[in-house]
Amino acid sequence: MDLLISLATINHAVFACELAKANMRPYYKRYEIEWNNDNFLQEWKTLESYIIYKSETEAGFLSLSSDSSSLYIRDIHLSEKYLNKGIGTWAISQATSITAIRGLGSIRLKVFKDNPAKSLYERLGYLVVGTENNLLRMEYRVVA
Repeated sequence: MDLLISLATINHAVFACELAKANMRPYYKRYEIEWNNDNFLQEWKTLESYIIYKSETEAGFLSLSSDSSSLYIRDIHLSEKYLNKGIGTWAISQATSITAIRGLGSIRLKVFKDNPAKSLYERLGYLVVGTENNLLRMEYRVVA
């Protein structure tokens, strides 16, 4: 599939911000949430982020955080032309590997209830463990 994941730098922040803003626009509009570039860029500095490359081209990014028991997928975004090609599944498998290597027990994430990615997460074994407004909290137990 010619995919690679590489640790992101601050230089990737603008790419990630623009991609996330474009991908989240319909949800933010629907739920009357205001996008804030400054907030995204500030948070970028605190997260463990990776650029996803397809044939040496930036296809998207994955941002993570963790605590003593879980890895959190904070963001996963792909450029539109890379959707529905198995890259999202591959990126999630990378997060699963990171979780197992670190000896953490689960991966957690939040997704808008009407986001089509919800079905991908369910197909991969993620379970809904709670709700917050228009979001679902989902979790996957990792077997080391």
